[in-house]
Amino acid sequence: MGLCKKIIRMRIELLLKIASQYNTPAYVYDAQRIKEQYQKLQQAFKSLPYRIHYAMKANENIAVLKLMHDLGLGIDAVSPNEIARALQVGFAAKDIVYTPSCPDFEELKYAFDNGIHVHIGAVEYLEFILENYPETAIGLRINPGNSIGGNQKIATAHQNSKFGIPVSQLDQIQAYISRGLQIDSLHLHTGSDVKSWQDLARSVDTVFDFAKHFEHLKYIDLGSGFKVKYQENDPEIDLESYANYIEQKLKLFPYNIQLKFEPGKYLVSESGVLLTKVNVVKQGFQKRFVGVNSGFHHLIRPMYYDAYHEIVNLSNPQGAKQIYDVVGQLCEEDTFAYDRALNEVKAGDILAILNAGAYGYSLSSDYNLRAKPKKYLLDGDEVREV
Repeated sequence: MGLCKKIIRMRIELLLKIASQYNTPAYVYDAQRIKEQYQKLQQAFKSLPYRIHYAMKANENIAVLKLMHDLGLGIDAVSPNEIARALQVGFAAKDIVYTPSCPDFEELKYAFDNGIHVHIGAVEYLEFILENYPETAIGLRINPGNSIGGNQKIATAHQNSKFGIPVSQLDQIQAYISRGLQIDSLHLHTGSDVKSWQDLARSVDTVFDFAKHFEHLKYIDLGSGFKVKYQENDPEIDLESYANYIEQKLKLFPYNIQLKFEPGKYLVSESGVLLTKVNVVKQGFQKRFVGVNSGFHHLIRPMYYDAYHEIVNLSNPQGAKQIYDVVGQLCEEDTFAYDRALNEVKAGDILAILNAGAYGYSLSSDYNLRAKPKKYLLDGDEVREV
């Protein structure tokens, strides 16, 4: 599992050195693991006409973005500031797609004026586009109305989701097309951390059926949803079966189109760890608490999504296992793990919270006026602040 296992096993001393030399809390990202995840996608999708656009909301770090640029990926942006950062890093406007959620008209104007291809997720914006950018082709983000398994907080293609244009609104879209609106692409995103490729395939069925109503599409963007393993017994999505299914859909489609995928978490999650120091081991009425110098202001996923992140005691990796709640130092209920078996912990130990490369720092805040972690890129044995 990349840095989440390999580096923990092989580079404990290096991570401890980073914690000592640069202090904690700190995010450490492994460039090699990102490359390996991209290679997995290349292998799985090799028979498809595709392009990968990195969903930079997962980790917007400039060093990570430069790595994606060097690998030849495009960018999926969801805000004007993300567009600006991608352009700053060196991505060309043609390599960026913009898929905002409920944007202000000025945000759309910024994207159009910078030559960024826009995916629109509500018919209520189509009049603005027809009036102000009648010569500019757009994409439509559609909502297939498909329910999936997994965490519903990150399911984005069901009938009660705010995302995308419901496929039931096809008549309204066609009315705008009859007035001159230009549509050259379709987009969907089923959700994040989807456990089964069959869940994704149902959305693929819907978007390909929907696509038959549009002439001369350049591409269909299928988003992502590719699951990563947070625990050893977690299922992994069968990318090859998913790719084979899509290939069969393409063969039946009436004309040639390209595909886009927009992985974020899949590329960067396993590349990252959050290093944090134990401030205190505290005895409660019935529980022992490991209090660390971090909190949900640095990694909100456990509190917001009930997400599991493995935690390793780097300072005592062979110690006897004991049961703890691992908690942060915010003036809130602030828990990374409940009833977690860890190698015996004492004050001053360094813990590594794994699978923290996605939606960690990008969702962080300075709540309680506590500083955000510093970030470091590990490239081979080279460590540099980013």
